[in-house]
Amino acid sequence: MTASMIYLDNAASALPFGDAVNFQVAPGNPSSDHPAGHAAKAILDRTRDQLSALFGGRPGEYYFCSGATEAANLIIQGHCQFLKATQSPRNQIIVSAIEHPAIFNTVKHMQQLGFGIDVVPVDRCGIIETSYLYDALSERTAMVLVMGVNNETGACQPVDEIARRVKMLDAQIPVICDGVQMLTKVAAPDLACVDAIIGSGHKLGAAKGIGFFFLSHRLRLFPLQLGGEQESGIRPGTENLYGIESLYRALRHHERNADGFQSHVRQLGTLLLETLARLHVAFSLNTQDGDTSGYVFSLRFAGLDASKAMKLLAQRNICVSKGSACSSVSPVPSRVLSAMKLTPAEMGSTLRVSFSPLSRPEEVLAFCEAIRSILSVEAKVVSG
Repeated sequence: MTASMIYLDNAASALPFGDAVNFQVAPGNPSSDHPAGHAAKAILDRTRDQLSALFGGRPGEYYFCSGATEAANLIIQGHCQFLKATQSPRNQIIVSAIEHPAIFNTVKHMQQLGFGIDVVPVDRCGIIETSYLYDALSERTAMVLVMGVNNETGACQPVDEIARRVKMLDAQIPVICDGVQMLTKVAAPDLACVDAIIGSGHKLGAAKGIGFFFLSHRLRLFPLQLGGEQESGIRPGTENLYGIESLYRALRHHERNADGFQSHVRQLGTLLLETLARLHVAFSLNTQDGDTSGYVFSLRFAGLDASKAMKLLAQRNICVSKGSACSSVSPVPSRVLSAMKLTPAEMGSTLRVSFSPLSRPEEVLAFCEAIRSILSVEAKVVSG
């Protein structure tokens, strides 16, 4: 990233910590039985220890993969394959309407294996309608999938409440959580009730290409690939040692600076909203009065064409987005904002601003001034 670039799209990929991407990777293969291999294996072990210390569960319940999308496929497809192979009667999947495409599209694909899908709606703030979810539970339920924090809006979902209620009604139903925008930003879920949680290194300030997931012994999978015994055979292939050490280094920053990071991001959010108000910019929060992480802001600007605004912002070297990076080039309206019952005009005037612990106040001020300027020019064009 150039020094002059203003980067406020950290939900897509967070600014990396310098020492988490600039280091010399160890030379050994973690599976080799010699000193270099043992040193490489130690990197895996200490990263699992770090994940366990930060998010709960046992170190041996954490697995490494290429990213959150692979983790979602391994868990969802793997469990469905297990259920089919064991002739289980459980063939219903319950998923929230606002899940990331990695989850939502994988679940939809499971219909080809004979699984029925129940999509749980959300309210105007983007919070899941829990009563609908509980009513949908049955003896056929194969799994429940609820993300921790939405990647487009920052809305926090009541994962623990849902998981405990599900387990109380039927302890055999696995609860799977996309924790990509949750981990290190809000409290991690209770892994005594949540059976799997998915994370991604580059959302935490580590390198791209490294993902991880927690997998309880309660949740059985069939591996989707065959090979060696790496990652207990669940994800065979030589581990990405550079990515895993990068993850470890990033997690150390979060462990050592948790309170400071949270305070800094809260201050940035306050600065964003107060500056827009001070500049008399007409805006609304799509999650108004909802519980959010504070890292992601879904902002609706009166009279703004978001697609045009993004181009004008890019000309000023300012990076934000309209929503999920995975669907940013799609002409189809946001599935998340649609689920929140926003009108086409409201969706078309929405921008997402997202922070990392490395975001700076001057970047927020520059964005606010740029939006004020763009809206002012557009108003003159309309009135002229």
